[in-house]
Amino acid sequence: MREFFFLGLTLLLVPNAVGQQHRLLDVRDPAYEYIVRLQRRGHLLELNPTATPYRHGSVARALAKVDTTHLGTTERHWLHLIRYAVRQTQAGSHRAAIGYAPEARLSLVNSDRKNLVRPLGDTLNAFYDVTLLSGWAEFGPAVAEGGVRHSRTYEDDPDGLDVALRLYGRSEPAYVGLHHRWLSVYLGRWNHHWGVHGEAATILSDNARSQDQLFLQLGGSTLSVTAILSELDSATDGRYFTGRAADDTVRAATTRRYLAAHRWDYRPSQRFAISLMESAIYSGPSSGLSLKYLNPMHAFAFVVDNSPKNDENNGFLAGMLWAQAGGVTVHGQLMIDDFNVQGIGNESVTFALAGTAVYALRAADVGVSLEAVSARAYNAPQVEGRYLYLQRGLATQFSDYVQAALWADLYLDRVTPGLRMQPRLTMLHQGERDIRQPFPSNDELLDNILSGNVVRTMRAALHVAYHPLPWLFAGAEGGVNRTGGETRLAGSVMVGLRFSLQTSLSL
Repeated sequence: MREFFFLGLTLLLVPNAVGQQHRLLDVRDPAYEYIVRLQRRGHLLELNPTATPYRHGSVARALAKVDTTHLGTTERHWLHLIRYAVRQTQAGSHRAAIGYAPEARLSLVNSDRKNLVRPLGDTLNAFYDVTLLSGWAEFGPAVAEGGVRHSRTYEDDPDGLDVALRLYGRSEPAYVGLHHRWLSVYLGRWNHHWGVHGEAATILSDNARSQDQLFLQLGGSTLSVTAILSELDSATDGRYFTGRAADDTVRAATTRRYLAAHRWDYRPSQRFAISLMESAIYSGPSSGLSLKYLNPMHAFAFVVDNSPKNDENNGFLAGMLWAQAGGVTVHGQLMIDDFNVQGIGNESVTFALAGTAVYALRAADVGVSLEAVSARAYNAPQVEGRYLYLQRGLATQFSDYVQAALWADLYLDRVTPGLRMQPRLTMLHQGERDIRQPFPSNDELLDNILSGNVVRTMRAALHVAYHPLPWLFAGAEGGVNRTGGETRLAGSVMVGLRFSLQTSLSL
């Protein structure tokens, strides 16, 4: 770690060498929805549309470059909401910026699961998410942020494990970082999403709980390399996930698990980007920080199974494309695993595919999306190799399915500022396999996707969102699900409040 110390010292000793506002904009922040809408219209493309979270300063600089003379009322309202989210006191060479940002959300859902295409049960649930403590400070290239989030879903999650022992509370986000115009180093807990906000991702998504991690990024807007090394939950006796491995060690040994992910981005223009991504879960009784996995210039395919092999591993390779032309924005990803290069073994190729095409009009967006995940994707013969963190998928929560959707966003700011309506039609075909099930053999699995008894769901829904003021937002969704021969109503109502208090101090 000595290298990181000298790197940080060098950056801190360069007065005013870099811009301020290196605080991360949480991937769950409502501002991302408006950033995506503007990116579909050719604005804010200095920001990589498929790599979040952004830094506050990066968003602020992109906002400053937007020519507002030809923007309509709707687009100006979006800019206003984003500016509020990233407004921040500047910290000069002899001043530090500090702040406090409380937030609260309440949702009523007639399902135990928030995903209304896949409702579970019919109980009316109140899900709340409150930022009890959230403070940050910046000085020059250095930033630190800490918070405690209180959420009912931390304990009552039908898909994941309980992550909060006391008061439904969890420390997140919590990190320290240093940022230079061509180098970033962050250490702490926060979420990533390698894909367009609100769309599916095949390597890293915001579906999982935030993990403790080390993040390195080198490069600029045209070419960059990224490496992430995260600590995951251990597996008891290498077979069971309890989230409390330390309590179980008196009876059985535990297998420590880590996630390593690399990403290489090439953006020859602001309207075209191509990325190559890889990730691996490596594990073992004595596994720990691995320089081999952290190094972004190591290609896992040529490293992880060579000697010295100190850990078990399960790796994935993916490509991503983002392009925009004539009002149409296209985003696609393909992950593949178990492909046979040397003809060794007889494993079937597993894959995950996600793609979206959106056409932006003056006051509406029309889009279509497709997801397809094979039956064995994100699973492994070794239980500790499953692509999960506390039983939540690091990419997608499910496997063995095909899902397609057709939707339209209608922006009704001429009627009421901040009002949006989205009619949506979704088709889901779900096979019998699941990431959390025992890994099937080739004899057990006849179909690579949609295996066994396939359950088909059609959902027609209408979502209404209302964000009139920066500190107030609300939404509601109602729809009809037709699954097999059964019909049910699934809906939700949400309201949220957010504030941002900040100042600067002389040092």
